[in-house]
Amino acid sequence: MATEVTLPDLGEEVEDVTISRWLVKEGQQVSAGDPLLEIATDKVDTEIPAPASGTVLSIRFGEGEIVELKAVLAVIGEATEKSTAAPAQSDSAAAVTGPDGAADTVSGANLSNVRSGNEQDSKGEAVWATPVAQRIAAEAGVPLSAIPGREGEQISKSDVEAYLRERSSAGRQGADAGTEEGTDSQGESPTLDDSVASLELRRLAATYDIDLREAAGGRPVGALTRQELIEYARVHKGLSHLTAATIEHAPSRLSESSRDRPSDPDQAARRDGAREREAVDDTLVPHSRMRQIIARNMVQSAFTAPHVTTVHSVDMGAVTGHYQAHKAEFAQQGVRLTLTAYIVAAVVKGLKAVPAANAEWTEEGLKLKQMYNIGMAVALPADETGVGGLIVPVIRDAGDMNLLGIARQVADLAARARENKLAPSETQGGTFTLTNYGTSGSLFQTPVILQPQVAILGTGAIEKRPVVVSSSKPYEASVDDYLAFRPMMDLALSYDHRVLDGASADAFCGAVKREIEDWPESI
Repeated sequence: MATEVTLPDLGEEVEDVTISRWLVKEGQQVSAGDPLLEIATDKVDTEIPAPASGTVLSIRFGEGEIVELKAVLAVIGEATEKSTAAPAQSDSAAAVTGPDGAADTVSGANLSNVRSGNEQDSKGEAVWATPVAQRIAAEAGVPLSAIPGREGEQISKSDVEAYLRERSSAGRQGADAGTEEGTDSQGESPTLDDSVASLELRRLAATYDIDLREAAGGRPVGALTRQELIEYARVHKGLSHLTAATIEHAPSRLSESSRDRPSDPDQAARRDGAREREAVDDTLVPHSRMRQIIARNMVQSAFTAPHVTTVHSVDMGAVTGHYQAHKAEFAQQGVRLTLTAYIVAAVVKGLKAVPAANAEWTEEGLKLKQMYNIGMAVALPADETGVGGLIVPVIRDAGDMNLLGIARQVADLAARARENKLAPSETQGGTFTLTNYGTSGSLFQTPVILQPQVAILGTGAIEKRPVVVSSSKPYEASVDDYLAFRPMMDLALSYDHRVLDGASADAFCGAVKREIEDWPESI
């Protein structure tokens, strides 16, 4: 009996996934537990194992396609099932042609998961399309039945794009012909089809996660103006600070302006030649999916929360002394002790002192979180551009752990994050984030808040600095003052000024500072 390959539970925050890479091919024999494919969510990449042993009879989606959580990704069964004739279609079962042309049978309840879409053509027959193809067609206002596809197969993204290119070309030719023949009674060129949004609007929509169909409000998306899209983002996406002035115009507009054209033809030729040489020497490296997600999230955060950063210097002497005295003891229990564990424990103290720092802003009010789920930013290895990714696994219920428990979680999550072995649920539900840029030698940065949290704490490198040690008030001179070299570290707290003010943010940092500097030797 054939077994359908579906997605595991990926957590409440995941709405769909992208198929990154298939690790098997149709007709290949697999055993239960063997990795079949890699998928990517907004937070993490993961492998999907085979639910049963057998032959991969069909693969339903290609690499790069976006699929819903209930989708059937593949079918595994006996090799002989591949040539079995499909039963007659009914309400409870239907025959579906796989990518290799073989007929596979799935239940009616799962048919919509195999091929998304339920439109009908002029003959009343169902028209099937991939989720990406459906989205592009819907944004363009084109019915799936109008798009020619390969007979017996679902319509793909490339089919829709090819159709739109042909229609656009035909529209331009018709406009040119109408102009030449003078068929426009008003003496104007006919208007081209406005069912496709401009490239600029599509880029803005992608940047700020806007559905063009919703923004258009029932009109063709091509009828949307730039200002209408900005206003929609301000009202419906909470981007109240977004204005036309905050969005840069495309660089090509400036280069096409008359003031950018030299009057000297020789000068223009020399500049064009230099540009051609520069274009030849340049290397275009496509953005990785992780880098695109990071860019989108950082832009969204920058336009969502008014960021303010406060900095406090902390004496790490007590913590480093405890670390040196107890790291061997922790190692005997199979736990690698790091200074990050101490900082996580101190962060919990700070959140308990200032509950508003462990919260989420909503228009109705401030949602205080009852659990202390601390996200821990982990840098991934760099690629050929010298830039790596960043992933944030979450230490859940950190408020209920002692130093040993926190250290165990820190070491385990960091190791599995770098090996790409985190489950999607392990990157969800964070209430506060810690980023340790000091591991690379940086003393100070201004971290960006991970939405919908209200603050993020950055820790710099520990270095010995001359510090005045005094038992009197800081601004009073005393003969008892003396200079000491202490291991110092700077804490940088970026916070959402809608939620925290300077006093409350400093109160949080003060609680963290006291916990670190007064760390008891017995813990």
